[in-house]
Amino acid sequence: MRAITALSIGNDAIRAAVIDDPYTDSPTIKHFQAIPLPTGAVVDGEVVDIDVVTGILKTLVERFKFPRENTALVYSSRRMVFREADFPFMPLADLRSTLPFQAKGMIPLPIDESELDFVPMSIVNNEQEGKQLHGILVATLRSGLEKTARTAEEAGFVITSIDAGPFALARLFGDANQTQTEAVVNVSGNCTDVIVLKNGKPAYMRVVPSGADDVSDGIASALSISFDDAERIKNQIGLQNVTGDERLEKAEEVIRETTAQLIVGIRNTLNMYDVDHADSPISGIILAGAGARLIGLPPVLASSINKVVRIGDPFVRFKLSKEVERQNIVAHAVDLGGVLGLVIGKKPR
Repeated sequence: MRAITALSIGNDAIRAAVIDDPYTDSPTIKHFQAIPLPTGAVVDGEVVDIDVVTGILKTLVERFKFPRENTALVYSSRRMVFREADFPFMPLADLRSTLPFQAKGMIPLPIDESELDFVPMSIVNNEQEGKQLHGILVATLRSGLEKTARTAEEAGFVITSIDAGPFALARLFGDANQTQTEAVVNVSGNCTDVIVLKNGKPAYMRVVPSGADDVSDGIASALSISFDDAERIKNQIGLQNVTGDERLEKAEEVIRETTAQLIVGIRNTLNMYDVDHADSPISGIILAGAGARLIGLPPVLASSINKVVRIGDPFVRFKLSKEVERQNIVAHAVDLGGVLGLVIGKKPR
């Protein structure tokens, strides 16, 4: 199968990979790049500085020779909403055409300004309402999604599919042989995706509206420094104890406070699922996303939620070319989940 470019335009960086044999049992990562973005160029998944982002995207083609003809885009935002829903059984195309009417009151977004989709998970028979499609309703503001896609297209990329980040992660880390319920916790810059996998399939999704950038913003505010300097301090000390340097001690205090707030959001989300699904509670966490780099986060999170936490390995399903091995792609493991998940499973419509 022809190679495709899998693309992510995040708050902190553009990440892209060229994948040979996508949607097969043995895709190969031929090339990859992670190019940092200046602060503010992308905010909450939406491109703000079109010229800067377009210029960097063109670098993928002109300098790194990424193909443009067949591009899959992954999109994430704290304004993306997921809800479990049951709809009358009908052809999926017909159901999707009626979502603007059927989804009213189900999502906290203006329907006429939102892009809606429904991903069926099972067929259920309801005594009162008859045959129903059970699945996950997805909604996000159309303006942000369209602006991001349009920016990629202005750089010459032909977008053939767009997928929500949590679904890409669900396919990447889902294991049909897994009998226990697990949750993927993907800590990105602007938000944290929580994806519950039951028997390897997505059963529940929520977006916690805080992420790794909130920690850096807190440090920057407390120390009156730039975001980039705050980011360096965060990566340097993480959740380690600091003594003898008042400035770093203050930064440590802020890191612990903001991380604790994030963990509360994660814990509450997991607890909501466990309460409603007492027969199959979440047994373990697969941690991913740029925020997973925070030193000390896995044990602190595990202690707080009383569940086993492990860092996800996104490369299990892939072959690696010699080029990406030389680039030390494994050092980017926590960053690339959404990008790589784009080529797992069936080819999207």
